[in-house]
Amino acid sequence: MSGPAAEMHPNQAAFVEGVDHVLSAWTALELAVEHEWGGHDTHEKRDTLVDEIVDYFDTLVRKRQVPEPSDLEELLLDILDEDFSIALEDSSEKEVARVLCRMFGECKTGNFATVDKMAEEREKRSRGSAAQQSQTMARQGADESSDDGSDSDVSMEE
Repeated sequence: MSGPAAEMHPNQAAFVEGVDHVLSAWTALELAVEHEWGGHDTHEKRDTLVDEIVDYFDTLVRKRQVPEPSDLEELLLDILDEDFSIALEDSSEKEVARVLCRMFGECKTGNFATVDKMAEEREKRSRGSAAQQSQTMARQGADESSDDGSDSDVSMEE
């Protein structure tokens, strides 16, 4: 096996996964992706955001600097504004930056507790979303079947 993924250290791979999980839980970003506020390539921009965050931390490691949530907040705000046309008013970037910095410190030491927790939460959200979609489809199907009966009565009278 070759390529960057094959050469990635397990700690870094866990961090990349964790960044993706954190971003999937960020309501502002997920709304932007869902509604394509960043244009037709919004999903790709979201994936690029993961890479930009990982690169930010990689650069700090190379420079032997400690990540500061306030610096990451600025990066997040800039990217959300430029790529997704989002001007946050809820200060959620502060929590996202804090979680990412904590998770980075943990992953650096081989502690994947936050990554694992975020993965479990994401799985629960996915299951809940799938169940909600099934219920919505079932209700729509019931509505359509009751509509079909009344429409056929009307068409038969004509």
